Amino acid sequence: MTTENRIIQTQEEMWAIVELMGHGQTAGRIEKPTEWGGLMRVDVPDDDGYRTEFYSMSAIYSVKFVSEEIARAYAPRKRKITAYDTPIVTREQHEAAVRELRSERNDLQRQIHELERRLTQVNGLPAPTWEDGSEF
Repeated sequence: MTTENRIIQTQEEMWAIVELMGHGQTAGRIEKPTEWGGLMRVDVPDDDGYRTEFYSMSAIYSVKFVSEEIARAYAPRKRKITAYDTPIVTREQHEAAVRELRSERNDLQRQIHELERRLTQVNGLPAPTWEDGSEF
């Protein structure tokens, strides 16, 4: 039996950083996978307590045993989930914004058309002059 296996079997509380396939990671107290039907239990520190997560052994890339302080530092912070019952903007607001943007686009297209018309005229540019106003 290796030294690492003896440590794992004798420790009551193990802390680790668990790296997951897909470049994810979590950290917390872990238990031996055999006790949960092949799933690894990770108790992730969360404010005053813990939240429990279970991972399939095939989803785990590596397990790094660390101290409690390091695991707490690596533990992902809980993200607040915000649920919306109504759309962020009303249908009327959306349609008004679309009308305004279409109007701006049409104005810009008219300006572009006018500039193209001016540039393509044969005598579209004024004749060059000297600083005193006389022609070349």
